[in-house]
Amino acid sequence: MAVTAADETSPLLQDGNENENEDGIEDGMTPKTTETAKAAKVAGSIFGPANRILLAGFMMSFTLGITQVPIIYVFRLMECDIFYTHYPPFDGPGDRCHRREIDAGTATQVSVLGMSTSFSGVFNLFICGYLIKLWGPRWAFCSQTALLGIRVSTQVLGVTIGGRAGEIVFQACQAIGIIGGPRGFQLVLNTAVSELVAAKDRTAVFGRLQGSIMLGTAFGFLLGGVLGEVYNIRRPFETAFFLYVACTIYGALFLPTGTGDGTSSQKKSSRGISSFFAPIKVITSHKYRLESGKVVKVYSLVFLALGIFLGAFASGYAPILLQMYATSEFNFGTIENGYLMFGNSAIRGIFLLFLFPKIISAGRVWYNGTQASSETRYTEQESHIPINPGDFEADECGEVPQEPVQAPDADEEDSGTGFDLFFVRWSLVIDSMVTFFAGFSTNGWQVYLAGYLLPFASGSAPAAKGVMTELCPPEQRPDAISAITLVESTATLLTQGLFGLIFAAFSEMGKPSLTFFCNAGCAVFGFVVLFMAYLPPPNSKRIDDHDSETYVENNTRT
Repeated sequence: MAVTAADETSPLLQDGNENENEDGIEDGMTPKTTETAKAAKVAGSIFGPANRILLAGFMMSFTLGITQVPIIYVFRLMECDIFYTHYPPFDGPGDRCHRREIDAGTATQVSVLGMSTSFSGVFNLFICGYLIKLWGPRWAFCSQTALLGIRVSTQVLGVTIGGRAGEIVFQACQAIGIIGGPRGFQLVLNTAVSELVAAKDRTAVFGRLQGSIMLGTAFGFLLGGVLGEVYNIRRPFETAFFLYVACTIYGALFLPTGTGDGTSSQKKSSRGISSFFAPIKVITSHKYRLESGKVVKVYSLVFLALGIFLGAFASGYAPILLQMYATSEFNFGTIENGYLMFGNSAIRGIFLLFLFPKIISAGRVWYNGTQASSETRYTEQESHIPINPGDFEADECGEVPQEPVQAPDADEEDSGTGFDLFFVRWSLVIDSMVTFFAGFSTNGWQVYLAGYLLPFASGSAPAAKGVMTELCPPEQRPDAISAITLVESTATLLTQGLFGLIFAAFSEMGKPSLTFFCNAGCAVFGFVVLFMAYLPPPNSKRIDDHDSETYVENNTRT
């Protein structure tokens, strides 16, 4: 084996490009192998973990959206069958189901269905979070998709039976959603993002995931209506069943598994009933050790969760409010409301997929740049504290005098968390402004305009997830995602009931537009609350309760 001789002028570390020839191709590699390597790199970026998660979100929301529009029509048909079992058959012109009694019964059944779905979704978050800790994101996702497939198969049975028995089948089998439901699969995918995506890209991918879910929902609405109109009302439910099967197979084969960070600690904490309530424990005050050694309590997560609750409480009812207001004031029908909701969902999805990541990246550069000058002056006055062993100067004997003060974090802190919190606050302001001016609508096109502008304030939820995951240690990130999703689900559950009563009360007064102003007021209140949420002090470290007690006790002794 020949060894090239080196003279005294040869560098100790050779240039990394010396193995490349003049064409930029490494020695031993042909142009064909270079093209293959480039193609593999491109394929790896296209079919990377983040994009596979986004595709799973699109597929699941698309499948769920297929049955959302036909369900209302199915309940109307079943209520119609029930009505004519007690009244003479209809033999006049027009729609036999166009009666106030049938409309009232349909509204009641749909409300019961919505409430049961919301309640089961809240419990589903706790159970799915427990399954994530036991099995990991991949198999937890498969459990959710498989159980949703079982639930939609019972809905096929309910449509086939019809009448009161069909309604009982629909309502009773909603209990399956406690173990596997829509909230669960979203929690799994958000948890997978928090584990697999780098900290600096996490907030943007949270937004892209929500955008892919909204796009899937929009196209699901369209396909569900077309299938029910062209074929029969059972076909959307049958199609959804086979799509759930496809989603389960896709998840088992292609959904990435966890990175393994914090796996052992998560599995230890997943044992016992206390793990079910771990998401609630995240939204509490936490202790931080300052650079001076003082231990302080920070309540940022409490105010962040409260602000997100108020924001979701306001924005969660806005699409329903637009439909109800347009129907009562401008005589919107199913076609007009369909265009309104499709446009709202599609614009929201496009905004979160393409514009939101660019806003986050550009905003972080701007936000960090505005604070760089003051922070630089402060840090220049401080003495440099070595962290890595190589940073310490050796003494005359060539030995390192002491060990590092603090080990570097395995997961680098996201430097853009400050802008994420800034974005959460001001997105609620934009939401409140659009909702406020929607209350002055005097024409149908103004309702469309409001519905198409609201999506541009829809980035508060993914930005809040980014802030929450950065304020929690890696082993608590699944619980942090569960906590934010739980807050949003609870707000959605409450807003449907409370703002429904408010809208009904103002409608009786002949002023339904006042509901928009109440809705905007909630968003502004959420904006104010979010100003009480702030990032931990610089150079501070979050500590557990037992660590802080030990630290304080040691300081007291000395």
